[in-house]
Amino acid sequence: MDQVESLARRGTENNGTESDGVVKRVIEGLKDLGGQSGVEGGASRLITAHTALSTHLHHQTRLLQSLSYPLFSPLVQPPDEDTIDELLPLLTSLNESMPRPTTAAFTSLSQLHGLTADLIQTLNYLSDTLHMSRQTTTTATRRLRSARELVAEMKREEEEREEAELWLQRGNWSERLAARECAGVCREVVGGFEEVCNDWRARLLAQADPVGA
Repeated sequence: MDQVESLARRGTENNGTESDGVVKRVIEGLKDLGGQSGVEGGASRLITAHTALSTHLHHQTRLLQSLSYPLFSPLVQPPDEDTIDELLPLLTSLNESMPRPTTAAFTSLSQLHGLTADLIQTLNYLSDTLHMSRQTTTTATRRLRSARELVAEMKREEEEREEAELWLQRGNWSERLAARECAGVCREVVGGFEEVCNDWRARLLAQADPVGA
């Protein structure tokens, strides 16, 4: 729970750094993504366009290399001055007509890459935090179950204690113990037993006197 509270504070803090409001920015970014099919379709089109552009540049590079090989080969004689004068305007116009990529696409891709890396890092952090939160929740649930069982056992013992007190009160055991009722009953039993024994002794003595006479 402490880690969840730390994550919540980190998502709402505002310290003037790049990590300010990261949870809110991630949620807004996820809302702006649209449907999953649209995201997958856009990613597929981007991958296809990037593959086609890379293939085209590779073929054009090989074509330019094959065309420039005769010019730079050591086995070919250098062109004369008239040919050089004819080639210079052509090379200049070719240089001016060659398409050059703009830096806007590269900048956008760099920003997208940075945002994607930040999003992946944040999602990994959220995944780790959720995993630790699940472990903490599982531990808390287990301890809560143990505490509930302990409370139930204490409640059962309290009910048994109250029932025992009621039984003692109904039987008036406090007064009976104070009056030593058990001792009196035991004395009566022992006294009765002694009387029986004395009667038997007297009978035996009475029977023994005639025999001795």
